[in-house]
Amino acid sequence: MKPFPIRTACLLTLVLLAIIVPFCLFGTSVNAWTDRLIAQASTHRLTAGALLTALLAVDIVMPVPSSLVSTACGLALGFLGGTLASFIGMTISATAGYFIGRYAAAPAETLIGKDEVALLNSFTARHGVWVLLALRPVPVLAEASVLFSGLSRQPLPRVLAVTALGNLAVSAVYAAVGVWGRLSDSFLLAFGASMLLSGLLMLWLRRTRPTSPASPAA
Repeated sequence: MKPFPIRTACLLTLVLLAIIVPFCLFGTSVNAWTDRLIAQASTHRLTAGALLTALLAVDIVMPVPSSLVSTACGLALGFLGGTLASFIGMTISATAGYFIGRYAAAPAETLIGKDEVALLNSFTARHGVWVLLALRPVPVLAEASVLFSGLSRQPLPRVLAVTALGNLAVSAVYAAVGVWGRLSDSFLLAFGASMLLSGLLMLWLRRTRPTSPASPAA
């Protein structure tokens, strides 16, 4: 029986704290500014849409309420425009998160050791695609998953393809809610719908992905 990867768990905890602590320190201020921006979305649509996209793009390093912002994209720009704006912002953020993780891979390997790095790489090689896709709608864990995809040096084209697919699905759901104009009342419904859609995409990918006898063991 393999020992529990304590140092990898500590690394995951540090990554989560690096994402959560800014929410605790600056989240209230960012939320208040976001609320003001959303209030002006109906009168200054293009400006609000551009700023909302920029907010989503820096979500990997700032305490941005991404689900609310993606919904506001639909409110400001309509379904197609809102979906596109949210998709662009989320994809920039995911790409930045991957490269942050990639450049932190060497210090992380020193911290947790080669054995646990090999264990992490084995896990992500087998389950990384599904983890990335499943966590796309989940705040904090979505950011953590792309950071770990960089840390474990997953192939960039695969990471970009999977996150783009998930981002498009999530963006479409939240933009649709924004178009309905019921930002607060429909938020939980939108979150649940985006989770369901990500699950369906996972099943579709699992069915269409060819199996290989050389796939890494669990």
